[in-house]
Amino acid sequence: MRGTIRHFDFNKKFILLFLIFLNFGFVFALTGFATEQISPSNVSVTAFQILRNTFNGSTTNFTGFNESKYLNFSSVVLEKTSYGKVSFLEGLNLVAMANSSNIVDFDSYFNISSNLIDITDSKLPGINKTAEISLYGISFTTPQVMHNGVLCSDCTLVSYSGGIYKFDVSVLLGTYWLRETPTTPPAGGGGGGGGGGGGGGASTPTTSTSNATREYNFSINPDHFVLDMKRGTYYQKHINVTNVGTNPISIAISVEGLSEFIFPEESAFTLKSGESKDVRLDVYISNSRAAGVYPGNITFFSSQLSKKASSLLIVNNQDVFFDIRTEVLKKYIPPGGRVSANVSLINKGDLRNFDVHLEYKAIDYNNNIYTIKKEDFAIDQNYTGIFFLDLPKGMKIGDYLFFAQVNYKNVSASSYDTFVVEEVSTASWFLLILIILLAMYVAYRIYKHQKASLFSKTFSGKGNAKGSSGENRKELPEEVPELPDEF
Repeated sequence: MRGTIRHFDFNKKFILLFLIFLNFGFVFALTGFATEQISPSNVSVTAFQILRNTFNGSTTNFTGFNESKYLNFSSVVLEKTSYGKVSFLEGLNLVAMANSSNIVDFDSYFNISSNLIDITDSKLPGINKTAEISLYGISFTTPQVMHNGVLCSDCTLVSYSGGIYKFDVSVLLGTYWLRETPTTPPAGGGGGGGGGGGGGGASTPTTSTSNATREYNFSINPDHFVLDMKRGTYYQKHINVTNVGTNPISIAISVEGLSEFIFPEESAFTLKSGESKDVRLDVYISNSRAAGVYPGNITFFSSQLSKKASSLLIVNNQDVFFDIRTEVLKKYIPPGGRVSANVSLINKGDLRNFDVHLEYKAIDYNNNIYTIKKEDFAIDQNYTGIFFLDLPKGMKIGDYLFFAQVNYKNVSASSYDTFVVEEVSTASWFLLILIILLAMYVAYRIYKHQKASLFSKTFSGKGNAKGSSGENRKELPEEVPELPDEF
């Protein structure tokens, strides 16, 4: 009996150890690695994932390795066969790169797209290693590598062949794209100063759309756009340019007021009659840029005419603390008039009843300030107030912005609304007065007509009453009959 019990205990121990080993092996294969604690019998397993579902081609397969491999994963490749590839020349510590949920999210924070490598390095710590970048489908004659909005200083050309541009970087960090090396646009038939890649080169000619002719003319779409971006982010904006004239035309590009943010992919181009082109603008906001509203213009110009796309760039903090809304109450203001706006603030943080600084001003699309005011007040969770600005009497006719920005320590948020300054001419005033007088005359005529009609109805009613009374009255004979003397 005693031997049977020992045999049963041995079987139980064997089965238990087998199940533990099987479970450990399953979790190890599923999650990637297990971490041993001080005691060999105390094993903890950590979930670990590497998200790379949006990549294809020669992209590295990260599954089925042990912990030591993930601590120094060599020869990592991330590729999208339609756009480009990044090959790391140093090992990556994928364990340190994982977030608090033990996920390395290349899908969300490692973007490879058309002429672009964009990496959110704050979400992938340790990604800043030496790497080779390949961009596919490139057609520039003499490409330049742009890094975070400026010419790349640590990029070394490897090769440029078959539409594939390869270059090495000593530290992979931020955003990379290519542009054509800026050149001065050809003179004649639409030359002019070069606007190389953000406004450099000669100045924009003072011609305007009024100089357009049947032979030389072009259109742009859109002619106004607003970009709302956070610091440390990248965006591509396209503007369509169409030659609507009968002759070929050479067009250059200049960025005014936003040359530190917006970078045209090319500085000049030529269009045949009826030909269209989507001009790409690379927009990059560095982490050091202050939050705020930045106005400017993208000018397209030839030797005959120029056209502008007014642009507005709203830069926000990564972590939003305030929500601010601005609404102009009256859109059309004469020079020297008063523009009023309703400004609403929503405190999204946990702090209550603290002082904030509000700055509001009237500006144009060249960032010229015409009137500015500053106020400090306490905010709990919500605040709404009407604020006004008195405009200068000599303010030019045109489009303007009512810009408001709230600040608390190093956190800020901003918003805007548009209004138009327009002056009513003497002829317009005369026409307005004439319309008012005409309306008064018409109202008077209607009043007289209604009064006359009412009087006529009243008089006619009285006449009908008399006639009716006469018809019902019994007429007396003209002679009274004599009575007989005797009965």
